Amino acid sequence: MSKPSPEYTILIHYSEIALKKNNRPFFEKKFIENITKHIKGLSHTKVRKISARIFIDGVNPNDWSSFQKRIKCVMGLKNATLMLKSNNDFEKMKESIDILIKEQNYNNFRITSRRHFKEFEKTSQDVNVLLGAHVHEKTKKPVNLTSPDLNIIIEILKDKTYIGCDKILGYSGLPAKSQEKAFSLISSGIDSPVASFEMIKRGVNLSFIHFHSAPAISRQSIENVKKIVEVLSCYQLECTLYIVPLLEVQQKIMQIVKDKFWIIFFRKSMINIANAIAMKNKGVALVTGDSIGQVASQTLSNIRAISEGSMLPVLRPLSGMNKEDIINRAREIGTYDISIEPYQDCCSHFVPVHPETKANMFDIRKIEDSLSLTKEHKKAIEDMEKLHLKFKGNIK
Repeated sequence: MSKPSPEYTILIHYSEIALKKNNRPFFEKKFIENITKHIKGLSHTKVRKISARIFIDGVNPNDWSSFQKRIKCVMGLKNATLMLKSNNDFEKMKESIDILIKEQNYNNFRITSRRHFKEFEKTSQDVNVLLGAHVHEKTKKPVNLTSPDLNIIIEILKDKTYIGCDKILGYSGLPAKSQEKAFSLISSGIDSPVASFEMIKRGVNLSFIHFHSAPAISRQSIENVKKIVEVLSCYQLECTLYIVPLLEVQQKIMQIVKDKFWIIFFRKSMINIANAIAMKNKGVALVTGDSIGQVASQTLSNIRAISEGSMLPVLRPLSGMNKEDIINRAREIGTYDISIEPYQDCCSHFVPVHPETKANMFDIRKIEDSLSLTKEHKKAIEDMEKLHLKFKGNIK
């Protein structure tokens, strides 16, 4: 009689969700919903929760690479491991380990077990020793507890034991769209997509606003931003993008305001317009890609001048990050290659030779009192485009 085929499952651990106490069921439910949406189209039987763990059952191990790409994008994920199901006895565990290590190329190993089912006959340390001895005897490979080539992971639950070795790490955080709505002012540069990702990782339900100066400059930034938001939809599943023409606003500012203040008033208009769009669509905050001191508009004095008058809080998740860290994150999440494509930015195209770096609030308020942009702001909102972008499953 032939042996039954081994059963594979994907074991998922979450991180911060475990700290949510009375709200934990809400976050777990949202996490499972997001996992189910992310893996749609990949063969599996069900997604279930057992003992603070999520399992994707009935998977084909040959599809593991496809699952990895999808699952890694699920916000809230601490790690995920392809596992073999086994019964809670040592002979069955040994059989599963034999299947597992047959395909592995390694020089040394360790066993890492967790005994969630405390009534199991052996402690975690006993399991490590007994199964480690089995692997050593079978393969003659040495144990390496500090930096093993192969880490055999064993989780003992009440109904089954799960054994695997191929673990991927996620971004942790909170499930996408488990928090309230915010609006990200996104350009096609490097910083604002990273800032947006950091907010998605915190569960913020993020929509996007992109300002452009067409036809004075090309529409390339618009096309680049569309591609960036498509990448970010891999993490949030679906996104709304508002594309807002800013040229008429800029032209009036340039007619009335001294050139050293142009960038400040361009950005004040962006904040003003973004407030109107956000509040009309139930947004409770704005997000920008500002990093302190990186460019003229991002000095503390200028940030203060730009933010004054905003009805909504302006979140700046990159405030304390340096450029190298931001670039590394952009590469990691898949937006960097798009962000370095040639484009003309609606602000930098008009930047003067010597922009103001330490705005005086008395001067800014005096200029603002003489500058009426209500009509131009309203027209920009009337002329904006609105796009809905959804995750298509094609993660690179």
